[in-house]
Amino acid sequence: MWYTRLRYMLRLCKSGGDPAGRPRFGCGLPRCRMSEGTALSELAERDARHNILALGVDYVTFGTGMAFLGPTTILPALIRLLGGSPVVVGSLGTIQSGSWLLPQLFAGRYVANRPFVKKLVVAPAVISRSLLWLLVPVLWYTAPRAPSIAIAAILLAYAGFGIFDSLGSVGWFELVVKGLPAARRGRLLGVMQSLSSLMAIGAGAVVGVVLARPGPAWSNHLLLVLVAAAFFCIGPGFIASIREPRGAVQGSPHAGWAHYLPRLASIVRSDRRFVWLLAVRMASGLADMATAFYILFAVERLHVPEEMIGLFVSAGVAGGLLSGALLGPLGDRKGSAQVVVVIMVLRCLAPSLALAAPLVAAGVPQLALGALVLVFVASGMANSAYMVGFTNYLMEIAPPGEGATYIALSNTLCGLLTVAPLFAGWLVQVASYELVFGLTLGVAALGLAVALRRPMPVAVPARAAQ
Repeated sequence: MWYTRLRYMLRLCKSGGDPAGRPRFGCGLPRCRMSEGTALSELAERDARHNILALGVDYVTFGTGMAFLGPTTILPALIRLLGGSPVVVGSLGTIQSGSWLLPQLFAGRYVANRPFVKKLVVAPAVISRSLLWLLVPVLWYTAPRAPSIAIAAILLAYAGFGIFDSLGSVGWFELVVKGLPAARRGRLLGVMQSLSSLMAIGAGAVVGVVLARPGPAWSNHLLLVLVAAAFFCIGPGFIASIREPRGAVQGSPHAGWAHYLPRLASIVRSDRRFVWLLAVRMASGLADMATAFYILFAVERLHVPEEMIGLFVSAGVAGGLLSGALLGPLGDRKGSAQVVVVIMVLRCLAPSLALAAPLVAAGVPQLALGALVLVFVASGMANSAYMVGFTNYLMEIAPPGEGATYIALSNTLCGLLTVAPLFAGWLVQVASYELVFGLTLGVAALGLAVALRRPMPVAVPARAAQ
């Protein structure tokens, strides 16, 4: 290594600072130092390319794994197949939101202001993926013998997966900031999202084929969980290979709760724009409580064949593609607040189409199926626009250096919505799917009305709490 470096430096000196050998200037010591800096910048560029690849593989494989796991399509159908009630199906949404949102305030405070965070990403990721691998043999043994135990295993594994993924997600975003060059970060993330969506569309086609296989239905779902776990396990190895630069450290690794909590309270009291966004986002979260029941409504009420679940998975991913292609540029031109308004329009559209599907099913069944496909497209667009709409708006209104605090506070407060899917499941059990969809539509319409009345006060100063 030292010999190669010496030859490179001698070549620089002989060529006047040009490693290609083209004569430029004489070889003085300052010129050699300048060329050494160029070599270091080339090494940094190689590191950047490696980090881009590692982050991209993790992003794409995680999205593909989620498509095979299907928290709003495949898992609800599996739990229903095992005999789970609508309340149990609704608990999936509770687990998904609660396990990912609630731990972030603590994780954010722990990760903040640390020079290196890679270990804080890899360790939780390995644990979360291991829980899914452990779920596979448990389901294989209990699904045909003790379905209630299989359901409990699914819920516990999914909760653990969400908690540990949440703990690693804060550090993951820090790695994105460090690993992707700022000048190309937006474009690279867009490419990653597009590749992930394309892979997930292919996953939807595979899901349809797997669910149509002969044999016990639970075994087909087990195969999908196994494939999902395999994709999830690819990412942590690539994350561990990232060449993480040292981050800037200012003061102690994390602020004490005595300073942290008063600042959080001052944001809620003083920043009207934060309160506006929180209200709209909570309305959006309540409107999303019906998402897990669209697939059950299609299968049980409209008698859609189970193998059509793959089509609905692909429709949701296609909604994500449309969101990136349409709502991203909209946010650049009109602002992220306008994207928030569009999200609420989509939240109104999904339950409206679900309520309309039975009305047209008797006359034109294909039209009813098309309406259901559009339900998943609208839901996919709304959910995929979270970063472009809600997160970007928080970053815009947050004082310098407090973007992470605003995001963590918003996510934690929205953790109060974890009981909404359980409530929706209870309503389905005691009443009907139509009641849940009608309530969802009312909440979404109210959220849209609030979204159209955006306040414009000045954000609270960063030191106001002190």
